[in-house]
Amino acid sequence: MISADIELRFFARPDKTVSIDQRHAEIMERMSRVGAPLGLAGIELPVAPSCGDGVIATYGIKFPIKGLRFVGDYKYRGARYIYEDRASYDEHMRFGFKSSNKVIDYREVVNEHFPKVAEAFKGYKANVVYNLYGFYYQGGLNDENPVYNGLREDKNLNIDGRNNIYTLYPAQFWDAELCQRALGYGPDEVISRLQGNCRMAVRLLDGVYVVLNDDPHLSYEDFVQMNEHIKPILGLI
Repeated sequence: MISADIELRFFARPDKTVSIDQRHAEIMERMSRVGAPLGLAGIELPVAPSCGDGVIATYGIKFPIKGLRFVGDYKYRGARYIYEDRASYDEHMRFGFKSSNKVIDYREVVNEHFPKVAEAFKGYKANVVYNLYGFYYQGGLNDENPVYNGLREDKNLNIDGRNNIYTLYPAQFWDAELCQRALGYGPDEVISRLQGNCRMAVRLLDGVYVVLNDDPHLSYEDFVQMNEHIKPILGLI
């Protein structure tokens, strides 16, 4: 059985009114109340990182679970540094592990642990990335998806960013603002439309948490079928 690479990605719009030190302290405090495998309860908390001479401050966490990777980052808060309204200016937390990891139950992560971390991070979106399926779905190295390529021509569109949802993942969180900007309606409408069409669609923070597939052996064909089935229900291209 092939072991898939799993990435848990969390995204937040940086707030210049909140320093990196303050933002980091708040996240760490909330994460310290989240248990294993993704939480920091009982784990030494990392100090707030510095941007140094750059615009990104990066930090890591050494988890006791073998095979669990982590990296987090913040964007520079200087007044003269101009943020653009694009996902490339986001700050992040990212976890990685193999689906075959005997200590980490993929289904439990998707259904229970992932939303707890999203709640602690308080970002605007998060997703569970399974292998490179999303990358291939968008066209891969040879840009073979004409629909995705067409969307690229709209310079006002931040594809799979702050105002667009193109790729659906096995599980994802969208805040209320992203729902309105990308879908044209709010989290409650998302839940209403997905009723009976997915494993889970529930309110989380001011947004919605959606689980479409929690199969640890998800095939690429099923990933594509999942997108083709759910996207029209949500009114997505």
